[in-house]
Amino acid sequence: MRVLHVCSYYITSKLYKNLIENLAKTGIYSRVYIPVSSNEMINKFVGEESDMTEYLYSKCFNKFDRVSFRWKNRKIYSDLNKNIKLDDIDITHAHSLFVNGYVSYRLKKDKGIDYIVAVRNTDVNTFFKKVKHLRPVGVDIMKNAKQVIFLSEKYKNDVINEYVPKELRKDILDKSIVIPNGVDSFWLENETMDNEKIIDKSNIKLVFTGKLDKNKNIYTSIDTVKKLNDDGINATLDLIGEGPEKDSIKKYIEENVPGKVKLLGFMDKTNIIDVYRNSDIFIMPSKFETFGLVYVEALTQGLHLIYTRGQGFDGYFEDGTIGYSVKYNDSDEIKNRIKDIVDGKIDNVSIYREKILNDFDWKNVAEKYKKIYSK
Repeated sequence: MRVLHVCSYYITSKLYKNLIENLAKTGIYSRVYIPVSSNEMINKFVGEESDMTEYLYSKCFNKFDRVSFRWKNRKIYSDLNKNIKLDDIDITHAHSLFVNGYVSYRLKKDKGIDYIVAVRNTDVNTFFKKVKHLRPVGVDIMKNAKQVIFLSEKYKNDVINEYVPKELRKDILDKSIVIPNGVDSFWLENETMDNEKIIDKSNIKLVFTGKLDKNKNIYTSIDTVKKLNDDGINATLDLIGEGPEKDSIKKYIEENVPGKVKLLGFMDKTNIIDVYRNSDIFIMPSKFETFGLVYVEALTQGLHLIYTRGQGFDGYFEDGTIGYSVKYNDSDEIKNRIKDIVDGKIDNVSIYREKILNDFDWKNVAEKYKKIYSK
């Protein structure tokens, strides 16, 4: 089985590299086409070259081409046809609906090569929500795909119910499936979910890991810390990460909760895991989130979660089991849900240990894709 991966987002995350390398172990040959806008992006996160994988980076468009969706993607499609061998490809895997899916859709129309397509955060929160004139394009790409992959049940239902015409919903729903991304094996190999955390109700330790930007909504988390302390609870928050909002966040901390929130900066996973094991609750009420694997990484260390209602992670576990969904900018609700966790109105993470270890292991994720390709 030979698969062409159309993956313009490859350089943004190592998750694609993890998938490709695990697919190779299942016997799937992957040819990975990575269109980029700058030579500086070439070979970022390049995986191991082997008899089962081939990585092809190509600078085929520039930043100005992004102004026109169709112009940019015609350039990518033309480049792919000139530089990629296609006559031995069984199926293409488009790793996003609009940008990559459009290329696979064209290959299906022009050369008869079937494709599967993934729907991601940018597809939902940028293209479908904001670029209304392209909605029919996204629907047509899903209509002609053999399988549509969503990262969460929530996004699957939202996209199909909000943007797909009624007469097409059943057809697209029938070929839609939820497959989350896996997490780095480091977290599964060093999981501590069987170690029940006992939270000191008078001394709550919160933790966040991610990019310090406006989307992560860190100011609301800081407000929550202040309100917990105003209620007589000594609550602290460790912020792990860097980003454009760092200086503003630092100033906000000094003005509102001095001494209660620490900026720890960038940390590698071997240090992050130590912070997690010394924390009680992971908090990240982002405005938008496709899925957020940092939630899963925190779960492997037995942490309960605060996550955003209506976004990617919401719905994967029943609310009130491993954590609570909240309105992203409601610090009062977040405060109350944290109190519920501390008061034990929630399951122990260990109950879901088997599911977490199975669902987010890249080996199992790769096997699921192998079965889809084979169909």
